[in-house]
Amino acid sequence: MRTQTYANHRTTPPVYLVAGVAILTWVGFNLYHAVLNPSCGAWLTAVGTTALLPVWFAARRNSQKMQDRIIRLEMQVRLARLLPGRDLAALTLGQLVALRFASDREMPALVERTLQGEFASADAIKRAVTDWQADWLRV
Repeated sequence: MRTQTYANHRTTPPVYLVAGVAILTWVGFNLYHAVLNPSCGAWLTAVGTTALLPVWFAARRNSQKMQDRIIRLEMQVRLARLLPGRDLAALTLGQLVALRFASDREMPALVERTLQGEFASADAIKRAVTDWQADWLRV
């Protein structure tokens, strides 16, 4: 298995992209057909296929939202173990998602730096991780 790093940790599943291209092509064809040969059926087909676009988008987005909720819980448990008694309620979901790539060894220092406002974004936190812990299951 290849090594995951900041540079390659973001990915979009190819099947999602292929499905998007197929749906957009289908929508385009049906809209083109409805304009050239207007009929109630042609327009209903065009509208129906266009309605698939938000479904296509929501399929991935809802999976990501669920995974973010799981990550938040995972990180709450992990940080309670690593930093017992520390109030970490100020950490945002984006910060927790970014921190999860850090090893247990470097986590306390990164949390402190995050709470002190040293990082301008979650991306900056990920860039600061030196011992990257891969997440191959991210949607």
